[in-house]
Amino acid sequence: MTNGVWLSPVVHKVFVLLSCTFLGLICGTLYLYSSYSPQFAHRLKYSVTDASSIALMGTLGVAVTGPVAGAVVDKTGYTIALVIGGLQIIIGYLSMKGQFDNEYGSVKLSAFLVFAIGSGSTFINSACLKCCAVNFPSIRGVATSLPLALYGLSAMFYSVLASIFYPGDTSGFLGFLAYSAIVIFVICAPCVISCDWSQESKSLVTKPHPADSIEMSSLKPERTPQLSPHVTIARSPGYQQIERESMEISGMKLVKSSKFWLIFVVTGTLASLGQMYIYSVGYMVKAIVSFEANNLEPGSIFTPEVEGLIQRDQQLQVGLLSVANCAGRILSGVMGDVISQSFKKSRTRLLFLPCFGLMFTQILGFEITRPNDLSLDSLLTGLFYGYTFCIMPMIVGDLFGMENFSSNWGIVGLAPILPSFYFTSLFGKIYDANSSPLSGVDEAKSELVCLIGKHCYNSIFKLTLFITFISLVCVVFLNSDIRLRTTR
Repeated sequence: MTNGVWLSPVVHKVFVLLSCTFLGLICGTLYLYSSYSPQFAHRLKYSVTDASSIALMGTLGVAVTGPVAGAVVDKTGYTIALVIGGLQIIIGYLSMKGQFDNEYGSVKLSAFLVFAIGSGSTFINSACLKCCAVNFPSIRGVATSLPLALYGLSAMFYSVLASIFYPGDTSGFLGFLAYSAIVIFVICAPCVISCDWSQESKSLVTKPHPADSIEMSSLKPERTPQLSPHVTIARSPGYQQIERESMEISGMKLVKSSKFWLIFVVTGTLASLGQMYIYSVGYMVKAIVSFEANNLEPGSIFTPEVEGLIQRDQQLQVGLLSVANCAGRILSGVMGDVISQSFKKSRTRLLFLPCFGLMFTQILGFEITRPNDLSLDSLLTGLFYGYTFCIMPMIVGDLFGMENFSSNWGIVGLAPILPSFYFTSLFGKIYDANSSPLSGVDEAKSELVCLIGKHCYNSIFKLTLFITFISLVCVVFLNSDIRLRTTR
């Protein structure tokens, strides 16, 4: 199935794009954690703070692995990164299933396993992103948005299957995650790995040169000499000059760039707000539904009916987040190509949309009192979070070049670690501080519960609203800097 052997170059490229796209399903399973974390935590006797800390380790795995995975892809190609990522995800879910089945409560072990799943997701995602970006330079926004879109849609895909085939069966669902990952990896990975076998891919990985940085474009019979994928996109003369000046920036030169730090802060602030919501929405559902149920019938929150309602609503919110996440990623890919090719403007202008959008979702999060209203917040948060995480890699490629794209994006991907850790931990601490033992129930079920609805957690949104203003200021400075350089 290598280029020029069994398939024509064009057909081979189509299969590569499809394979990268469906591998995104594996990468996005990490965001399912909020749909089963309350049940996982309850069986293993974890507090909300413990469960939040475990979720954060997944985010940490995604972020800190970025530079390493990027370097592996840039230096060795796609094969090693795919194998490492696949093994981490599969072993991670099988081990979590074993821990759940045996009721082996260890926060450290759970955190390590979720970290491994997050790390594996980054290895696979780094390989797929660069493979799409290098193979399709003229439509890089759309091409890279497809694997990122299924990354976002993964939670919806698996949530629907869970509600149909594994209702209330957390153990069975964890097993399904592991076995389905094996099937998808075995089917899709070989096609991406085959790109390492082509002479074009080998020259890109082993002998990078500015003049050949897109020659995997490449799987077409004819070859057109060009400078770099980001220069193939039509630009105004002034903007082209800026790209030539900043082309192929990496290492210390990258760190010394003011544009890098502005992008780093915007990524960290916007992404961390989305991640906090994704990992915490399960407890938001639990607080709101428990409040309503307890008002209707005190002490009813532990009945199978109410617990089933909570779990179904948790899966609904995760599904809505997933669909909106997918839509946001595709939307940003299309808008990114349109604004750069048709209007000859920088993609950085598109960052105003997620800034204002996430500002609005923080206000919604503070005010919402009913589960049905929470759906709107989930849709908008997923949309703008997905939009952010798809537009940012394209901006990194535009401003700093494609030769070290995976490494550069891996470094930028570190940005959400600290803010995400802080916000998600703070959410858990606020929730636990407002929780207390429920009187009048069986002692075996005397866990801490919060029965004050949105007041269990909503004070966190006052802080996160302020954070969106910081991101907006940075976006203004970033676009001002680019505009000033363009007009020189």
